[in-house]
Amino acid sequence: MDIRKAVVYVFQDPRWLVKIVIGDVMILLSLLIVPFIFLQGYLIEIIRNVMRGEEHPLPEWDNWGARFKDGLNLTIAGLIYTSPLWLALCCSVVSVLPAALSEGNLTETTALLSVSGFSLMACLAFLFLWAYAVIAPAIAIQYAREDTLAATLRFGEVFAIVRKHLGDIILAVVVIMVLGAALGFLGLIPLIGWLFSVGATIYVFFVTGHLYGQIGAKAGGLPNLIEKAPNDLV
Repeated sequence: MDIRKAVVYVFQDPRWLVKIVIGDVMILLSLLIVPFIFLQGYLIEIIRNVMRGEEHPLPEWDNWGARFKDGLNLTIAGLIYTSPLWLALCCSVVSVLPAALSEGNLTETTALLSVSGFSLMACLAFLFLWAYAVIAPAIAIQYAREDTLAATLRFGEVFAIVRKHLGDIILAVVVIMVLGAALGFLGLIPLIGWLFSVGATIYVFFVTGHLYGQIGAKAGGLPNLIEKAPNDLV
């Protein structure tokens, strides 16, 4: 894993500032869902560009139709993989709903069970999210390679990527978390820090795409590149 390359490649792009500004706008509007989907599609294109060995892997903000398709498929795949967590959360809420509706009749036993249930759910959610953080790169790489939602649901292939490249995936997750935390501290500075934190968020997102792309290249790269390899040796 070339950590240095993932960290500096953004600023080697001739149009890095424009791409960061547009990314910032997408981050700010991501609560509207559609911009978030475009961001996911942009991530896939970064991964593909790194796997292709592009000199400047940071894509232009264009080809919106393809970005939306890729982002939507990756988002749906993420929802499918995290569906056990959402189901467990719903069951947890339903289990304590009668206690919440009882208002003044809430007994100590019921209250204790409610608190215990939520505490257990929080612990399980924490562990689940850590596990998903390890699986997420493999899901994105699988989609970048195959370009179909169905490919991300071939669980054997996805988990094979995790098994074979677990060390690189864990390293990537740690780098992303450390980088995000370090830049996040700047957000504590009023006004200037808040504005900078938005730019830092999209920057970490770009670094994430490069790290995933490096893992994807080790996992075999893109199928069309694999097919061309024999001809390149002639």
